[in-house]
Amino acid sequence: MANVVILMVIFSAVNSSYPAGLQFEGGVLYNYCVVSQDNRDFETINNWAGEIGIVNVVPKIGFKLRGSFVEYQPSDIDTTPVNENLITYQYYPLTLCTSFNLMPFFKVSFLRFSMETGIGVYFWKGLYNNEVVVLPAGKMDEKDFGFTGGLSLQIKPVQFIGIEITSRYHYIASANLEKYGYYDKDEKLWENGIGLKVVLW
Repeated sequence: MANVVILMVIFSAVNSSYPAGLQFEGGVLYNYCVVSQDNRDFETINNWAGEIGIVNVVPKIGFKLRGSFVEYQPSDIDTTPVNENLITYQYYPLTLCTSFNLMPFFKVSFLRFSMETGIGVYFWKGLYNNEVVVLPAGKMDEKDFGFTGGLSLQIKPVQFIGIEITSRYHYIASANLEKYGYYDKDEKLWENGIGLKVVLW
């Protein structure tokens, strides 16, 4: 019983400092990224992302704008004259998400668990020996739209600093499917990362 009373006192104290108004945040994230492209095996690389957000635009709902950079080289998996080790793919996802607080009744200022869903513009390039690939179908320098969704957990050890753990899935919907051959399919990116944010209100 004594433990329950102590917990109630702690939560009451924390609850009194909970910010009810707008909250602004921004920072960087370091991601472990899994790429699924066409008919290839999954590729894993690391990448950086930057993000700004606003929380409580309406109660428990906010928005996040994120930009990241993903670059990877596929493995040379066949005996064709093309050396896949000289091929590089670059993706520049720019996404806008709506963020929903998944703990609306757990009012503490140091912890937030949210679900995110939104849309994005995905700029990407295909390079061979550091030059944009040009095929009969056109230059591999494209802009496609896509969808994203994920989860984030933010912990604030001190008042204005947040540590955020995120997992976000991207589905890039190609406007010209099979433009670059029969195996040209929609790409998918799965980013799992940790970041540091400045949080203001």
